[in-house]
Parts: sequence; structure tokens; C-alpha cells
Amino acid sequence: TDVTKNVSDMVLADDNFATIVSAVEEGRRIYDNIRKSIQFLLASNMSEVLAIFTATLLGFTILKPVHLLWINLITALALGTEIGEKDLMNRKPRNSKEGIFAGGLGSDIAYQGVLVTLLTLTAYFVGHFMESGVWEITNSADGMTMAFLTMSMAEIFHSFNARSQRGSIFKITHQNGYLIGAMLLSLVLTTAVISIPVLSQAFGFEHISVVEYFTALLLAFSVIPIVEIVKLIQRKLSK
Repeated sequence: TDVTKNVSDMVLADDNFATIVSAVEEGRRIYDNIRKSIQFLLASNMSEVLAIFTATLLGFTILKPVHLLWINLITALALGTEIGEKDLMNRKPRNSKEGIFAGGLGSDIAYQGVLVTLLTLTAYFVGHFMESGVWEITNSADGMTMAFLTMSMAEIFHSFNARSQRGSIFKITHQNGYLIGAMLLSLVLTTAVISIPVLSQAFGFEHISVVEYFTALLLAFSVIPIVEIVKLIQRKLSK
């Protein structure tokens, strides 16, 4: 009756009690994906802020505002389409009073943001060294180009890390086609910006060699194994 519906905590639209299990599972999946998206977005934004802040303190320009706008534009977010992890229904009920950053999410965001920052700064100085043969703090077009490529792709690669807060991404059996598609599209667009003369001149980039290009990609990709190692340590400590 309408009266019982109004005072109930839960109303089933059918006569199948298994619906309760399905509803709980879907709710957990949605909440899990929200946390993954927050982890990815805040870590990425933090790395951009820290990179600009550090470069400003040291007296050089690592990225321009238009570069950051481009990075945020192509960083497609497909984590919301993730299906639930295998242990989703084996977890203990979440305390309704705990914050969104509970369970170590805040510290994960912090170290991952710093990690991408360090990789971007490394790409900048390596790019300048490969251009001039000198390690120094100065404005460098090659360094800026490599830093742009590294940060753009590091954020994309890091989205794969965010598929599981503690589990290894190499043990996830299902593949997220949207996430893979976003990565490939971002790689193509970023490569076009630094390779097509008209676009690279508009963005103030310098033509970089094949070696520099793959060096930047390697630095960007290293975010995956580094985070995997940290996750492994976290799993060992939690036992």
C-alpha cells in the first residue's frame, strides 16, 4: 500500500528478493567509480599545479596556459564506465559517516600527483639536455615540448592505474574499451599538435626527434609500473 511504501526503507518493484543484491552491487559500483574518477582528476590537476608552481619558483616556463587547456580537453574520462571489481560484494559495508577520501584515497592522490609532477619536470630537463647538451635551469622549447607530451600521456596512462585503488591492473580480466579508445585518441591528437607545423607553431612547440618523442612517452608510461609497485607495498602492509 501507499502507506507502507512511505514508511519503508526499501521498496521492491518486483517480487524477487535477489533484486536487493543487484541494487547493492550497482550502488557499490557507482560509488567506487566516483572515487576512481575523483582520484584520477585530483591527482592530474594537482600535478599541473605543482609543475607550474615549481617551474615559476625556479624561473622558467614549463607549460603555457593553452597547453594546460589542451591537456584538460583531451584527457577523456571513461572511468565511469568501469564494471564492478571482483571483490566488490565481498567488502565490508562502508561506514555511512566516512568521507569520500577515506581508505587512503587522499594520500594516494597526493603521492600520485607529485609523481606525475616529477616525471614532467624530468622530461623538461632531459629535453633541454638532449637539445643543448647542458644541464641547466632555463627556458627551453624542446624541454617544453617533451614536458607537454609527458604530462599529457602520463595523465592518460594514470587513468589505467585508477581502475583499482589497491588491486593490480594486470589482474583485471575485463578491458574497458572506452578507456583504451580515449588513450589512443589522446596519443594521436597530442602527437599531431607537436608534429604538424601549423599546430606546433601555434602552441610554441619545437620539433623533437624520434628519440626525444619516445623518451617522453617512456617517462609517461613509467607512471604505471611505479604505482603498481606502491600498490604492492600497500597490499603487503595491509595484511
